Amino acid sequence: MSGIGIAFGNSSAYVSVCRDGRSETVANSAGERSTATVVAHQEGELLTGTPAVQMTVRQPANTVHSLKSLLAAKLENVDSAAQSCKLEQHGEEIIVNFSNVTRKGVSALVKCVFENLKETADSALGEDKHNIVISIPLTSSTEFKNTIKKCAISAGFHVQDLIPESIAALLSLDSATPPSDGYTAVVRVGGSSMSLTVVRVLAGMYSVVDYIEEKLGGNLFDRSVGKFLCDDFNRKNKCKVEENPRSYSKVLKASKAAKHNLSTMNTAECNIESLFDGMDLIANLSRPRFETLIQNDLNKIKEIVQNMVIKHNTLTMNRVVLTGGTCKVPKVQSIISHLFPNSTVINQTPDEIISLGAATHAGMISKFPSVSGKAELEANSTVGIPLTPSDIEVRVGDNVTRAVAKNTPLPFKTEIELPEGNVIVIEAAGKCIAKAEVAGSDDSKVSLHIEIQEDCSIEAIIKDSFTNERTAVHIPAPSGA
Repeated sequence: MSGIGIAFGNSSAYVSVCRDGRSETVANSAGERSTATVVAHQEGELLTGTPAVQMTVRQPANTVHSLKSLLAAKLENVDSAAQSCKLEQHGEEIIVNFSNVTRKGVSALVKCVFENLKETADSALGEDKHNIVISIPLTSSTEFKNTIKKCAISAGFHVQDLIPESIAALLSLDSATPPSDGYTAVVRVGGSSMSLTVVRVLAGMYSVVDYIEEKLGGNLFDRSVGKFLCDDFNRKNKCKVEENPRSYSKVLKASKAAKHNLSTMNTAECNIESLFDGMDLIANLSRPRFETLIQNDLNKIKEIVQNMVIKHNTLTMNRVVLTGGTCKVPKVQSIISHLFPNSTVINQTPDEIISLGAATHAGMISKFPSVSGKAELEANSTVGIPLTPSDIEVRVGDNVTRAVAKNTPLPFKTEIELPEGNVIVIEAAGKCIAKAEVAGSDDSKVSLHIEIQEDCSIEAIIKDSFTNERTAVHIPAPSGA
């Protein structure tokens, strides 16, 4: 089975796959790399993804969004006004009333989204059994963790681990190259929330120094652009389009599309047919105008990040990692970069980096079935990545081949071809830790397969392709590892 990483957000979910040590995000049946975490009810059927998003315009009272926030939450802590459908508390779970006809618990709706994501994974890999790692907020409650695991399991996944979103982002970056010691700030700005995590990296260990989360995200930009479009339309047509729920849903949908387009282009068209009383909305939005419209929202995001910078002004941030779809907006990137002038700002695929890191973790676990997931934070807010303490080399005669580099994340496996020779010596830090002799012949082609476990113990197999003979070597973990 391949390793699958899933980032389940309030606005979108991503599925990434780890194959041959490399992680990539896969597209769903609609050809989209993200799947909207929206569920709609239509004629007795639950819709997810793009069909559900389309229903937000046609029948807003039959759609529900922000499932991540609703999961394992209490109704008193939820902004019910942001939902068009009706919500009620039933025991420990929030129940969604679709037009007062069909009632569904939030966990059942989350399960539907995971079923959609499983179809994406099945299609990408051509198989129906998957080990997955799910990213979650750093301060998720035990109830939330248990509930989201149950939803994924009931959808047909095998959940190996849950991993904090900020740690997943770092694993995506550090899986190929061992991380340098120092401090890293992980800034996530999603569709409806943002978080900041200050992480100390020391000898392969991630220690969380500080963490905050706020209910600010890209939906603020959508509303600001939507207000501009509504005001312009109302002025020209002497009406109040925002008072019509269906029309206003169309405006917000167009605003969101414009936001995404202006992340890569200088202009975006906002055209809506028959928005109100048969009248069309036709507008063209430039990036400078867009940035002016969202300036107040940007200031709110800037203030939160700035407060964290001031709080930890004695720490030098080696790098700043941007995550979340809203970090694709150039002005957001610019603001954060200015707040960290001496840091390396990493903004590669900010919307996908968390699922990519989760997939990397899942792929590593899948190689070693006996190793259970250990990415959840311990009581001291530390996540450790075991590393090889030194180079591991193989000596055959006068030829020395490096099999594993120092500080390689564990567990790890590799296979190398060996030069001709009968005596094979495995060395660590220049010292012999194992020796084996093989018969060999002129036609022999000898290879060495090495597996290093998290405790630094080594299982080595020397294979002769000509004689098909195998020599197994077990090297126990060094004391104190």
